[in-house]
Amino acid sequence: MLKNVRLKKFLKNSVFKPLSALNQILPKKENEVMFYIATGGIQFNLKPLLEYMLSHGYAEKYHIVCGVENSDYFEKSNKQVEYIAKMKAMFRFLTTKYVFYTAGQIPIKPSKKQEVIHLTHGATYYKAMGALSNINNGDEFFFSHMITTGEYFRPIVQKAYCCQPDNIAICNEPITDQLFQDTPPYDLGECDKMILWMPTFRQSDSLGYDNSSTKEALIIFNEADYEALNAYLQKKNIRLIVKLHPAQNIQNYHLGQFSHLIIYSHQSFQESGYEIYRLMKQSDALIGDYSSASLQYLLLNRPMAFVIPDLKDYQEQRGFVFEHPLDFMPGSIVNTKEEFYAFLDEIASGADVHKTQREQVRDIIHQYQDGNACERILKLSGIQL
Repeated sequence: MLKNVRLKKFLKNSVFKPLSALNQILPKKENEVMFYIATGGIQFNLKPLLEYMLSHGYAEKYHIVCGVENSDYFEKSNKQVEYIAKMKAMFRFLTTKYVFYTAGQIPIKPSKKQEVIHLTHGATYYKAMGALSNINNGDEFFFSHMITTGEYFRPIVQKAYCCQPDNIAICNEPITDQLFQDTPPYDLGECDKMILWMPTFRQSDSLGYDNSSTKEALIIFNEADYEALNAYLQKKNIRLIVKLHPAQNIQNYHLGQFSHLIIYSHQSFQESGYEIYRLMKQSDALIGDYSSASLQYLLLNRPMAFVIPDLKDYQEQRGFVFEHPLDFMPGSIVNTKEEFYAFLDEIASGADVHKTQREQVRDIIHQYQDGNACERILKLSGIQL
């Protein structure tokens, strides 16, 4: 077992147990709401929910606190919100009634006086999570409710997080609300089609474990292939934007930008000025794999491809929530460069050969397809104006 996984289990079973007991008896501030993330600043599902609350006047009734990694992520221009570092946030948790978190929990058991909602980094899953995963961080049931997107996931999440069915709430994700909003398109230059490629991570030093032995950042392409790929994209007048996973190791890569192939690390993407779900909405197709982004993209009902040459390896190292994951990949299955180029041809021609299967999977995965997740989550929490 990896070192940081052992450390997490040790802390949960020692340092935080007395805090869980203390949390049961301390009074809670009825008008205080905390958004918490262990790494970086307010992002993922936290960000759209926070923006929804601020734009709808909730800050006039509730004191909103954001617990972030450190002071580097304090947004000092936002006077409606109090920012605190995560160590202070762990103690603030003990007196806060409403808590939303993602990307790392505060391992303190919620009081009956609290509503603690796990918004997750992605509420739709291919990869095994929690107790279902080969990488098990120990107890992860530190919430009143955890959100998901459909009844299909309820028993899966229950087993993964060792909770009860009532702890699982079907709300869909705040971040996908953006797929239903009117936003101005980005200027991407002259191109007939734009494809977004969002591979999940295979190796991660930051998380302390690998999900696959695949070494290439773009899975089936190495750096020597990039110019040829760009030339083909240029021929088809397709712009391919690659956004790597935040946890993917990229230390040994030189991620260049070409005329039609643009590769972003997570950091360089943040610096680009793009917002991923606005860009997703603008795309003509998505290339994915085992990331929740592929299941989120079903809400747009557009062509998809799945680059999965390491399917067996990934199954052995990480595992899947689906017994037959291919049944939930309604698009072109890509294991070779030739199949990748065939998918580009398909998009260039305007073909959509997996539409019926895609709609069937979409309706299983997403109970709600309306862009109102923020509203449902606030109702679930009991926060109201």
